[in-house]
Amino acid sequence: MSVSKKAVARLRRRSVVAVAAVAVLTAAAGGTTAATSGGEDTAAGSAAAPSGDPIKIMVSAPVDTQLPPYPNIPGAAEVYEQWVNANGGVAGRPLEVITCDNKGDPNEGANCARQAVEESVVAVVGSFTFDASRIIPVLEEANIAWFGACCPLVAQEFSSPISFVLGSLLPGMGAGLGWKMAQDGCENPVNLVIDIPAGDVAFPAVQAAYAVGGGDPEAIRMVKIPAIPQDYSAQVAEATEGSDCIAGGISDSNWAAWLPAMAAAGANQRLYGLQGNLNSKIVEQFPELTEGAVVSGSYPNIAGPMWDDYRAALEEYDAPDLDWNSLAGLGTWAALTAFKIIVEGIDGDIDNNTFIDAANATTELDTGGMIGVLDLTQPYTGFGGAFPRVFNRTVFFDVASGGELTALDDQAYDMTGPIDGEPIG
Repeated sequence: MSVSKKAVARLRRRSVVAVAAVAVLTAAAGGTTAATSGGEDTAAGSAAAPSGDPIKIMVSAPVDTQLPPYPNIPGAAEVYEQWVNANGGVAGRPLEVITCDNKGDPNEGANCARQAVEESVVAVVGSFTFDASRIIPVLEEANIAWFGACCPLVAQEFSSPISFVLGSLLPGMGAGLGWKMAQDGCENPVNLVIDIPAGDVAFPAVQAAYAVGGGDPEAIRMVKIPAIPQDYSAQVAEATEGSDCIAGGISDSNWAAWLPAMAAAGANQRLYGLQGNLNSKIVEQFPELTEGAVVSGSYPNIAGPMWDDYRAALEEYDAPDLDWNSLAGLGTWAALTAFKIIVEGIDGDIDNNTFIDAANATTELDTGGMIGVLDLTQPYTGFGGAFPRVFNRTVFFDVASGGELTALDDQAYDMTGPIDGEPIG
């Protein structure tokens, strides 16, 4: 299993580092904690067994694919289903999670969306695909929410009224990389991206935040790599020539191919990456190459107290050996937690229509520190106005040391300003 008893004990000891994150997020929102996800009050068996018709949701991700796979998304959802049903369910009813492998293919994604409609799900929660352009129209027609995505990559996810983005991948996490590189003194950085449109979309935010951090935005250059992992020797040569830092907006499987090529080239640039991609398993596999690497994330480190239930559930339900300290794992758990909070505030029937109405009326979504306290009634108007459904721009930083990722500090950094070249909040 991925989180052994020894590992869980180590994470709990380290969790004191992140205790202040909850207080920071709550204070920043000017509110009180409405609902939390800590483990103290939700021990298994402490609530009445759920009853009645199940509340159905779908969780979709690429698993059987030539592109980078994310089995930890359905994996986290299946663990959550067991955990929540052992703790009273959702609004007193059992939660039924339907998983669908979209294979990273737009057509397969549309098939998953059609299945969600046929199954009359309340929402598609905590899901990811590389191209949701054919998923969103199917869900729009049925008025089913695409709720809690960690990592939107296409325009429909950023703008559709049925999309509720809770992660800060674009443009927040990219801005976090730019700002932190400047703060750390990187003078000739490279932004390494997968050759998909989202890489170009995020680059202006990286440049703007780098400038806010004290760097020259013209000093950053972009290097693109193919999405399917392969021999990256040529791209390594391009990226390492004259650079001192490399910020990778690439997946873990890309890193696994990239780092040996860096080692073969004798390169030693300081590395920066995105949560879930430059992840715990990559850091463990390449401890020397990743020493001192910095990770920009939507969610605090798994060691934090907001993840007590998550860690305990991974152990209790024998989770497979996957990366759980990731955008995929943490993001899915956070999205499901947010879904539960909103559903339990619905007075009356619980279905896809009432859920969207309730989500659109939520002014203070508080997951107990998994993300910032969010107002889902206010569209995001920054970054040229192209991302109205991205409600979260907060990032957290981890650092690699001795083959492990630990929280850099206990702070949540709001990138709303740096995304547009303004000071950090």
